[in-house]
Amino acid sequence: ELEAAPQEEERPLPAVQVCVRIRPLLGWEQAEGLESTALQLRQEGEFGEITLRPRPGEGSESAGQRKRAFRFNGVFAPETSQQDVWELSRIDSLVGKVVDGFHATVFAYGQTGSGKTHTMEGFTYNHHNGSSAPSAAAARPKVRANDAPPERLGIVPRAVTSLFSRLEALGGGSGAGAAGATAGAEGGDVPVPPAPQQDGWSVKVSFLQIYKERVLDLLNPAPLSATRGAEDPGGLRVRWDAVRRCFFVENLFEFECSSVDEVLQHYSTGAKNKQMASTNMNVASSRSHTVLVLTVMRHAAMGDADGAEGAAASRQVVSRLSLVDLAGSERASASSGCAAGAARFQEATAINQSLFVLRKVIAALSKQPEQGGGSAVAAQHVPYRESKLTSLLQHAIGGNGYLLMLACLSPADRHWEENLSTLQYASQASNIKNTPSINLDPKDRLIQKLQGQLSAAYAYILRVTGLSELPDELLRMQGQPAQSGGGAGRRRSAREPRRASRPSSTPRRGGGGGGGGAGRREGSSAAALTPRR
Repeated sequence: ELEAAPQEEERPLPAVQVCVRIRPLLGWEQAEGLESTALQLRQEGEFGEITLRPRPGEGSESAGQRKRAFRFNGVFAPETSQQDVWELSRIDSLVGKVVDGFHATVFAYGQTGSGKTHTMEGFTYNHHNGSSAPSAAAARPKVRANDAPPERLGIVPRAVTSLFSRLEALGGGSGAGAAGATAGAEGGDVPVPPAPQQDGWSVKVSFLQIYKERVLDLLNPAPLSATRGAEDPGGLRVRWDAVRRCFFVENLFEFECSSVDEVLQHYSTGAKNKQMASTNMNVASSRSHTVLVLTVMRHAAMGDADGAEGAAASRQVVSRLSLVDLAGSERASASSGCAAGAARFQEATAINQSLFVLRKVIAALSKQPEQGGGSAVAAQHVPYRESKLTSLLQHAIGGNGYLLMLACLSPADRHWEENLSTLQYASQASNIKNTPSINLDPKDRLIQKLQGQLSAAYAYILRVTGLSELPDELLRMQGQPAQSGGGAGRRRSAREPRRASRPSSTPRRGGGGGGGGAGRREGSSAAALTPRR
């Protein structure tokens, strides 16, 4: 069994969490006189409620506006710090699940300019447009990854730090193990397997972007430099793994890292390579979806559950922490009014299309019947394959991992419709049912299943025979073919000659003529066949 993470969990972690964050009004928004009166927040214990009221001066019936309330796992006011978002979202516990062998995904969703990249990264950007207001005519913003103060850093740097902290607390190190690690079942009656071999771990990082439905490797500079500015850049193929039943990106660069600094260096490099632009709605707009994947490989002890033959085997458990910064949906007006308007419009079209498929997936999963509930309602088709984004997020959305969705809202009243759309899909996402499970190799999972069946069989034998321990004869037979039983012995003696003479079986069926069959019938094979005639 995998050794549990050392930190204690105060309460069970939900398989799917949805939290909402509202950014503060920016300086240029305040200068233009924009107001924030439609959004109201209220925290009730472990859950939070957000109310979207009609805009001032508009009746509840005009433009379809009426008061709407939504309930989520957490709601974060504009003054909430990055550290508070980290703690209240329980992302540290989510990272602990990754160390325990589960997949986990965190993704930020919302309109462009709502604070998704700030929540995930926390880096600052130079936009070179002469003012803080967004302008589509501004040059490409440049990231300043090394200048961000610690309190500004977002979820990704904090998650990387937490991951290595938890792994190092287990003992050993990257690629090497610590002898004598114990499999953990605290205070329970679960039998502890024999002392395992070295319990080592390693971390690999990959970083990709989905730009105009093309998957590009942010850690491979060659294709990025060749396709930067191209109208139709080539991309990597997304393939289906039939064994593990998940999608993967072919030929994606993956780097093994042994420290937090190494991972963040790769992350900073990828952040500089991703597609960014300035639009009329966002001074530093992400023009692609980015997916950072931290793959944790642990060698965990998995001994025989029955304890009869005490040797414990070491098997590899692979889990992934996926940190996704989605590009924001935007209106067509955000892409007009500049020389690069056509390019921005194509980007916005691709972004809106992939987000539309994501919403279809969320809507379909929210309507799925409960597993084992006896519902006669047929399961609805989930269109994962309609976009690269949803294909890669299949294990996270409605799959076997933990999921945290951070819905980001813009506070200004003029974004009422966009905020309503975000809240509606976030509310639907909270109805998704994930079933987290530890990610064992299929062969290891089969071995674990067979070991459980063998343990149940031994327990049944002890219960039926009334013995206190298994007979030595039975234990010696473990892993060997049965030797007792007269009928079985006679069948084996009859089969042995055929097993030895297998090469000459074809001529015998053909009547024993000449050719190659006669040439092969010699030595012990011929001697074995003679008595059977």
